[in-house]
Amino acid sequence: MKKIFITSNGFVGSELKKAFKQNLTDNINEADVIINTIGILKEEKHTFEDSHIKAIEKLLPYKDKKLIHISALGSQKNHPSRYKHTKAIGEEIIKKNFKNYAILKPSIILGEGQKLYKDLEKFKNMPIIFVPKMKVAPIEIEKLIGFIKRIINEDIKGEFELCGENIVSMKTLFKAVFKRYGKNPIIIEAPKFFFFIMLPVLSALNIMSKDEYLMIEDNICKG
Repeated sequence: MKKIFITSNGFVGSELKKAFKQNLTDNINEADVIINTIGILKEEKHTFEDSHIKAIEKLLPYKDKKLIHISALGSQKNHPSRYKHTKAIGEEIIKKNFKNYAILKPSIILGEGQKLYKDLEKFKNMPIIFVPKMKVAPIEIEKLIGFIKRIINEDIKGEFELCGENIVSMKTLFKAVFKRYGKNPIIIEAPKFFFFIMLPVLSALNIMSKDEYLMIEDNICKG
């Protein structure tokens, strides 16, 4: 039985710990497999560099172990979004140093505890919601876990984009989330330029950061 070390306790990390509870170890030195789930969407306590670059550099002493790294779909070096740029730098470090790695690049991951659910709960009583005009391909946390189990059992290596079966608009996704709360607000799709104009207000209200604005683009798999 392979021993697994999971690097964080966020949404994905917590779900993985439930799924692999029989295989977990709290001692990274004893682990056969490291699953890195450290990542942030907004800078608060930590920076993107701390979470997406330095956290990976701290794993370099264990580069002879199997590493499964949860990155992000659309990561790109020199992207205007520092989130996407630092994600790409982290992937680059892994490719240069680890021989046995699997880099997973999912679209939005859905499941209980997902940050999107918590964020939208704050707006559930608003009559009108504006959303970016963009497409996503959400993947359920259960499917992500299933693929990770395959990676471990079959020792799969490489880089993988992960999307759900359906491509949907952000408007459709928001509608589904608000339905969970028994709400049906008017949801209006708006172009990226609208959010550029509104960014000073949205940023002051802690609704959208500049980096989140820069990430407004389709988030779907290429294949």
